[in-house]
Amino acid sequence: RHDGDHLGNVKPGALLRYAQQIATTHAEAAGLTDEVYTATRTAFVLAKLALHIDRTPRVDEELTLVTQPECCKRAVNKRITHFYDADGAEVAVIDSRWVLIDIDKRIILRKLAGEPVASYSRCDMNGHLNNTRYADILCDALPWSVWEQGTVQDLLLFYHREVPRGESFTLSRARTSEKQYYFNGEREGKSASRGISGNH
Repeated sequence: RHDGDHLGNVKPGALLRYAQQIATTHAEAAGLTDEVYTATRTAFVLAKLALHIDRTPRVDEELTLVTQPECCKRAVNKRITHFYDADGAEVAVIDSRWVLIDIDKRIILRKLAGEPVASYSRCDMNGHLNNTRYADILCDALPWSVWEQGTVQDLLLFYHREVPRGESFTLSRARTSEKQYYFNGEREGKSASRGISGNH
């Protein structure tokens, strides 16, 4: 009853908490326990979710939850959770997308996309990788399937540390949704740049 509103309906946030609990219970049954996360210094964090309610359940109802995770696609783990009432009718469904992160570096664990070098043709008069070249590097790191399907429509770049001429940085890539990729550039253990391309 503490999850009900003034009308006696279950609050949307409560449905999210139920879904998160059943996902945790399922993961623990599969061996993904707190001890495993502690030992590997990792954690699953929620990237995004979508909740659809066909009929708002009441606080005195009994609900059955069925959670169905899918195989990870690159860095993203999709999980669908269905809510059924006592008659077996679906009342709500949640589509949640989770990513595994390194809790020390606070970055998504993703595939390595290369080690770009601040070469002669990429550097400017200041002696470091020109800011426009980061866009070229990210575009080069996108799968060819992106370019076969269309073009990049949105590109966000965050600059943290310059890359001096002759030096390199590690570029990692993760697909965070069907039409979006996240990149992270690291040099000497610190973030050099981050970029997001989407809506291609």
